[in-house]
Amino acid sequence: MTVTTCRDISDAIVTIIMPCLIFDKIVTNIVSSDIKNIGIIFFEGTLLYGVGILFALAIYYLCKSPKAWFGGLLSVGLFPNISDLPIAYLQTLSNSGGLFTEEEGAKGVAYVCIFLASQVFYQFSMGLFRLIEYDFRDQLVENTDTEAHSATESHAQLESNLGTNLGTNLDNHLEKLAHLGSQPHSQTDAGNDHTDEILPTDVPDNASAQQSQITALLSDSISVESKLGENVAKPDHEPVSEVRQHDEFLMLHGIDPVTSNPRSSVSISSLYGSSTNNYARRRNTLASANTNYYSLNPVTSRTVDLRHMKSQDIQDVINEYSEFDRLKSNEVRQARSITSEVTVEETGGEEEIEDNETMSRKIMRRFLSTISNFKTPNSLSLIISIIIAMAPPLKALFVKTSFYMPTAPDKQPPLSFVIDFTAYVGAASVPLGLLLLGATIARLKVQSIVPGFWKTVVAISACRLILMPVFGVGLTTGIYKAGWFGDDKLIRFVSVLEYGLPNATALVYFTAFYTDPTSPDHLQMDCLALCLIAQYSILFITLPFLVTFTLKVSLGF
Repeated sequence: MTVTTCRDISDAIVTIIMPCLIFDKIVTNIVSSDIKNIGIIFFEGTLLYGVGILFALAIYYLCKSPKAWFGGLLSVGLFPNISDLPIAYLQTLSNSGGLFTEEEGAKGVAYVCIFLASQVFYQFSMGLFRLIEYDFRDQLVENTDTEAHSATESHAQLESNLGTNLGTNLDNHLEKLAHLGSQPHSQTDAGNDHTDEILPTDVPDNASAQQSQITALLSDSISVESKLGENVAKPDHEPVSEVRQHDEFLMLHGIDPVTSNPRSSVSISSLYGSSTNNYARRRNTLASANTNYYSLNPVTSRTVDLRHMKSQDIQDVINEYSEFDRLKSNEVRQARSITSEVTVEETGGEEEIEDNETMSRKIMRRFLSTISNFKTPNSLSLIISIIIAMAPPLKALFVKTSFYMPTAPDKQPPLSFVIDFTAYVGAASVPLGLLLLGATIARLKVQSIVPGFWKTVVAISACRLILMPVFGVGLTTGIYKAGWFGDDKLIRFVSVLEYGLPNATALVYFTAFYTDPTSPDHLQMDCLALCLIAQYSILFITLPFLVTFTLKVSLGF
């Protein structure tokens, strides 16, 4: 799968598939008496993230981790892969019928969705996703200052050149007028055929003519450069269907549409700005997969061609997701999302407004921003489903309960078809999620290793997959003995499982969002890749051990 394909699948999971899974599992399996368990899950989630960030801080100082990866290290300590792997375990153990029933497995998935909601609250609503941005603050400021200085100099030089040319022409006209005034009247009449060239009213026309010539030259240049580079980059707001068709034609004949014209990338970026650079990079992501196979098989189908392309790597992920150019020019800001998808929205000049705000207005704006984060599909699905699950009359509209509700002609609740739909669609969440997990891990590549960084890798892997599970087992045992869990073994199993998970691969996309794709050094991405590779390399040992210990010792199966 290409990076673009993975992003499209991620969009589908975010907008439809995961919300359907949340709605189906919570409405079907959560009842009003489970309100206590929801509170326990949020409490355990808070401890999970709090202990994780404390481990990360200790590792940073003890192992002398790179200062340029401080925010990334804290994010690694904070956010595990909290949904896909636990759901896969629960569905596997419940489908076999030996440990959990299907109803218990579905309820366990509902508990996992609530854990996911707690992570969403801290990561996005509380703004902890900005920890990764902290590592790129110097690069963004440095590039912004450099470009602003360069733009100022270019603008000043252009104004100077235009002003000199127009001033020279005006002086020439004044000299002609002075010479005309010193001549006899007869000579003036005799030369009336040329008065159009020396009258004062002619000065603005001549200046306008000069400006028209400059404009014409610029237009000709733009036209030429556009023809040279029209197959490489277009602004984000222009249609690209014709360009893509032409590129496919070039690729089928062994021509790289991006690199075939060395002047195009420079000329087009100079005309359209930084947004074009993003588009050109993403076009280059597709073109990087091009091989000589096209020239050998010019009539082969597109599907077969894709299978013979070069596999894409982490650089292609950076090209696809990076908004570095627009971030450094303050054109966009990172929008809140509750998924691995990284999105942006226009700033609209809010930076100037923030400088003049009072403290009370800033607090109110932050509060409204936090509230707006709950408008995303997953958050809305979770809120609506919990409301329905906690209200017996509403729940009876979707599933059979003890509350009386007239049935539909098929003897099912009136809105049971909604549960059927969400169950069908939501079932695709885990397979697609694991598919994207594997694709992301496979693309990880380390370009360079910071000296001594292996200590950080070993420490973070040990804390995440060894120490955190030990803490989780002790915490859940204490809560169970305190009577918080009651007789519900399932919530205890899910709670322990959440403490033994590796980091979420969503951190890759957040890091790519801030990374400069043109930089030869991607230290933050290299550090994150090493930690993820180390964790997922030993996960097949640590996680089964934790699950087996919990089932045999803690739960007594």
